[in-house]
Amino acid sequence: MDVFKEKGIKFRWFTENCFEFEFQSGKTLLIDPMLPDVEKSPEWKEFGSGFTPKDLKRCDYVCITHTHGDHVDSLKEVCDLFNPVVMVHEASVVMLAKDRDLPIRKMLAYTQPATYDFGDFKISMYPGTHVPTIGDVPYSKFAERFGGGGMEPTESNIFGSCFNTNFMLEVPGGIRIAFVQGEYVPLTKNAFYKSRPTLLIRQLTLIDRFPEAFDALIECMDDTEAGMTAFMCHHHKTKNPQKTAKEINEVMEKKNGLSRMFVPQSGKQYILRAGIEEI
Repeated sequence: MDVFKEKGIKFRWFTENCFEFEFQSGKTLLIDPMLPDVEKSPEWKEFGSGFTPKDLKRCDYVCITHTHGDHVDSLKEVCDLFNPVVMVHEASVVMLAKDRDLPIRKMLAYTQPATYDFGDFKISMYPGTHVPTIGDVPYSKFAERFGGGGMEPTESNIFGSCFNTNFMLEVPGGIRIAFVQGEYVPLTKNAFYKSRPTLLIRQLTLIDRFPEAFDALIECMDDTEAGMTAFMCHHHKTKNPQKTAKEINEVMEKKNGLSRMFVPQSGKQYILRAGIEEI
């Protein structure tokens, strides 16, 4: 596609925090592979997007923000189909490989903060946390404290709450995509302050119930001064992201803020350049 090759990269969102980016070389990066076949796995019914790993044309890289089941459920199938490089936090790599029965040779155990250059893109990792209470209990209490919620009692599920990586994805041509997950911790806040990414993907949970989550999103948009913000709230199907987007944009317009919220359609392809274009 000429406009894609000349002007930008392609991306699509599926469900939860599962995004696919296609670069001009044709290589792709998959974030948090969650593409369950809900007929075979009815326990993931609310996370179904209508897509499974078999619907992907290719997958060269995978980036895992944290190792909860709703972010890595399809990882084994993706690895069996495409044999990608899998990026995962260094403290979680062995647990994830063991729990998902993965070959470890193509797993990149990343540190934070650090930048990795793959040619098609650079990715800079920054620390984050899943919830603000992580670290207040000893190791022996983690399973008791964080192993519930219907998750499998695997080590990677239990410890998935410890590391919730934020990152900046940079693509030749000046396109920059900021991912901010979970808690907006100082190291990420400082790194992304006035970063002016082309696209900010900010994921928050329960935004319709907790006013502070709404305020945290506004703060992040103000700090980064992004030209466009794509937003999907975690477990979004119990929420109303279009309503949230309308309210957020009204606030930003009154403030003369630079950013606006955009809610992608599941599975739809978009071209990202200076802004977002539908395909």
